[in-house]
Amino acid sequence: MKCKFVFIGVALLTLITCNVENDTQKTKIISDIALKSNRPQFVPRYSDVCFSSRWKHPKNDNDTHNTFRDAKDFHATRLEWVYSFDPEWIKECKKQGYSFGGTLNSKLPDTPGKSTKNKGRIHDKTGQPVTAPWMHNAWWGCVNSPEYRESYLAHAKLLIDGGVDLIHMDDPDINVRAIEWGGCYCKYCQKKAKNQGVSLDKDMKSFQERSVKEFYAYIRKEIDSYAGSHVHFSSNNYSGESGFPYDLFEYGIAELPEHSGTPELIHSKLNEALSKNRAQTFTFVSLNVSLTRRVIATAYACGGHILAPYDVYHENHPRIFGKPEEYADLYGFVRANAKYLDGYEDAAVAGEGLKEERYGDTLPMTVNAKGVYAFARACPDEPDSMVVVHVIDWRDTCKSFILTLRTDCFFSDKPIVAKLFVPPSYDRNAHKKAEEQNNFLLLSKKQEVKIEVQENYTKISVPALFPWGMIVLTPQ
Repeated sequence: MKCKFVFIGVALLTLITCNVENDTQKTKIISDIALKSNRPQFVPRYSDVCFSSRWKHPKNDNDTHNTFRDAKDFHATRLEWVYSFDPEWIKECKKQGYSFGGTLNSKLPDTPGKSTKNKGRIHDKTGQPVTAPWMHNAWWGCVNSPEYRESYLAHAKLLIDGGVDLIHMDDPDINVRAIEWGGCYCKYCQKKAKNQGVSLDKDMKSFQERSVKEFYAYIRKEIDSYAGSHVHFSSNNYSGESGFPYDLFEYGIAELPEHSGTPELIHSKLNEALSKNRAQTFTFVSLNVSLTRRVIATAYACGGHILAPYDVYHENHPRIFGKPEEYADLYGFVRANAKYLDGYEDAAVAGEGLKEERYGDTLPMTVNAKGVYAFARACPDEPDSMVVVHVIDWRDTCKSFILTLRTDCFFSDKPIVAKLFVPPSYDRNAHKKAEEQNNFLLLSKKQEVKIEVQENYTKISVPALFPWGMIVLTPQ
């Protein structure tokens, strides 16, 4: 009996070892790798179009812009980062069907509706008010000042009265950032530091970091109390930065400088946010239309958003107001293909500079052209569901290319069927009709692709893109 038991034990151990080895060698499937998301419900859906009219337009009789007309031209679903404290206009925005993100900042006037910015301001050692070098006399408020807190709450209450869905904070580091410019040595900071036994000269940074945290803890408690429910906050986390003070907010809407508009950075920043159950939206600061189109497409391909290029601040140029004929085809394409965006998560990437290490030595897809990028998105744990591969051509001259898929990484042993969808050339009448009828299907065009199967690889010949296409894959 003893010998027989040992024999069975060895056989069972051998069987277990073989199974472990087989599991290790098993090809990883796209749907198993797809990054699961617990994104908050109040942030944009993947198919949303975010639009920022920084101020209500038209401002006056000479203003040729119109917030509602222009938002429709871009097929917007959300208004974000808007400076308006008029509750009635906010209500009108919501009546028009937009979610509304109102905005606060470090340079709010002393009283809503006024322009003076004298009370409770950050001061340097000589007693002079401090501001950011690019703002010119727009003196920043101090978080330790009761006057600034009073102004901040007064403006926030007007936003809540209008029914905002979200409040955005520009320049969220306030006093900490102002250290670079000599602040803050105002009477309130000096008094608080003295009571705490702190030297502003020696411990300014740690003192101001604590002050900023205390400010937001107090402010948000007061705002939630006034609203009668929790009010969600986003912040301008420049270029998608994380850490203090951005982790005090639930969502990032950030300026993305032109030099940071790369596929590698966009994919990295969006996945970093997703890993923390946050969302990230960018406003891209560039006068280059072709580059901006690539960045818009890439952001959507990575599960993010670029605010429509409208009313964008540029340090060395008048505010940027993009035209529908430059960008609306991309945003209409998004609205037309909501079913291929919502619910799909990052599963694989390919292209120069993008590292795909989730599949071991097996690359699930490759492209044969430098400057072309592919982003596969799938429904997590749904092996028979469609997979959407976003392909974006970043080359100055777009040409055809080949996307090669390792077949068994997608639907195991099933052959792949592929359909390509691209944005049609912009036609104002078609876009107007789509908006009026709330039917965007005509703003997406199916284009034929040639498929060649070679052993365990499926090669898709993709025609020239301008610059974006969605390849929808299904098992045969």
